Amino acid sequence: MRADQFRIEEHRNVHCRFYSTCVDAAVKEDWDSFTCAKCPLFHEDKAPGADSYAFNQPADSGRP
Repeated sequence: MRADQFRIEEHRNVHCRFYSTCVDAAVKEDWDSFTCAKCPLFHEDKAPGADSYAFNQPADSGRP
């Protein structure tokens, strides 16, 4: 499978905790592209949901 034939979301998990390590390896090895599709961790880390953003956190009553 050539990674450049698919949308990034279909073959890479940019939210993976190890994504930057894989990108570093691809750069060091001078790869044209890479895919996470066969990685056992591909579906482990998901995009953050709305509940992880500050506006959904309880108000801090100690602030002005």
